[in-house]
Amino acid sequence: MSDNNEGSIPFVASAAAVAESSAATKRSHEEMDSTDNQTLNSKSISNVDDDALFASGMDRLKAAKVELELANQHMKGIRQKIRSKGHYEPDSLLYLCDGEDNHILSHILNYLTIEDMGRCEVVCSILKKQAIQYWKELDKLYFANHPTLRSPSAKTSREAVIRYKVASRLAECVGDLKELIDKHTVVHDDDMRTYTTYHKRIRHHCRDCTLPDLNFNPFRPKTRDKYELFVRFCRTSDNELLAEGFVPFTRNQMQLRKLDFSNWPQFVELTRLIETAEGDSFANELNDNAVRACMSELTAVVIGIHKRTSKGSLSLVQSNFGRPDPSRYEKYLHNRGENGSCKTRGYMSEKSHVLETKRFEGECYTTHRNRHCDAKLRMVWDSRIDQDGGGNKVCLWALQCECNYQRREY
Repeated sequence: MSDNNEGSIPFVASAAAVAESSAATKRSHEEMDSTDNQTLNSKSISNVDDDALFASGMDRLKAAKVELELANQHMKGIRQKIRSKGHYEPDSLLYLCDGEDNHILSHILNYLTIEDMGRCEVVCSILKKQAIQYWKELDKLYFANHPTLRSPSAKTSREAVIRYKVASRLAECVGDLKELIDKHTVVHDDDMRTYTTYHKRIRHHCRDCTLPDLNFNPFRPKTRDKYELFVRFCRTSDNELLAEGFVPFTRNQMQLRKLDFSNWPQFVELTRLIETAEGDSFANELNDNAVRACMSELTAVVIGIHKRTSKGSLSLVQSNFGRPDPSRYEKYLHNRGENGSCKTRGYMSEKSHVLETKRFEGECYTTHRNRHCDAKLRMVWDSRIDQDGGGNKVCLWALQCECNYQRREY
C-alpha cells in the first residue's frame, strides 16, 4: 500500500503541472489575442486618420489651384491694362531699356530681320520709338552711297527700306527663272503666201511656272502716277546682279543714267567706246559685235511699286537683248553711231501662260492677234554734248518700253 501510495504522488504532481501549464498556455493565448485585437484596432484608427489627412490635403490643393487660376486671370487683366497704355510689364525684357537712349535694346534689335522688326514695332510704344532709329540706320546703310536704291517718293526711312526690299527681292526671284523667261515670248509669224500674220507663243513655250501675270498699270497714263518703277539688270545664266535701282519714267523710257554700273564692267567699257567715238564712227560691224556681246546675257526686270501700299508687282521682264538678226525681215540691233538700240524678240503678254487669239480679217490679210495687252523692252543709247558737264560728250542709256497698254477686243 505504501508503495502504491508513494507511486501516486508523482502522478498527482504531474497532472497538476500539466493543468498549470495548460492554464498558462491559455492565458498566453488570451493575452496574444488581446494584443492582436489592440493592434488591429490601432491600425483601423490609423487608417481613418490617414484618409482624413489625405482628403484635407486634396481639398487644400484644389483650393490652391482655384486660387492660382483666379490669380492668373487677375494678372492677365493687369498685363492687358499695362499694354493698353503702350507700356511694358516689369518682368519684360523691355525693362533692359536704359533711359531714352536704349543702347541695350538697340543692340538686341539689330539682330532682327526687317520682317521681325515690322512685327516688333506694333507691340508697344517703346519698340515703336526704337524702330524709328532702326529704320534710320538702315536708311543710311543702304542708300548713303547708292541713292538710286531709295524710293524717290518715300516719306520715311521705313517706307524707303521696305520698298527697296520688296522690289529687289521680287526682281531677284523673277531673275531666278533665267532662260525660262524667254519661253514666255509672244512672236509674230508672217505667211507671205497667204498674207496671214500669227501672234503666238514661241515654239516650246512655257506652260506653267512661277512667273506671275504682268501688271501694266505703271505704264498706263491713267495709273502711272500711282507707281514707281524699279529696274534690275542681271546676267541671265546665273542671275548675277549687274545693276538695280529706282528710275524715272518719262516718254515711255526709264532713264538709267544715275544707276551704279560698277558691277557691269563690260557695259561701262561699251559706254566709254560710244562717248569717245567721233561723230557716227561707232556705227561699224566691230562695235555691233561689242554691243551684242554685252547684251546677249542681259535680263531686265521691271517692278512696279504702289506708292500708297508699297506693294510690288512684276510689270515687265525680258532677256537676250543681243540676239543676232535671223533674217532681213527684223533687225534686233540698230547702230547709228551716236545713237542706237537693241531689242529682244517678240513681246510679253499680260497673261504669262494664257494666250487668247481671235481672227481679224482685212482686205489683203488675215491676222491672229493677242487679245491681251502686250509689251516689250528695248535698250537705247543717245550720245550728246553735256552742256552742264563741261561740254564733254556723254552717252545716255534708257530702257524703252513699247507697251500696248489698252486692252484690245477684236
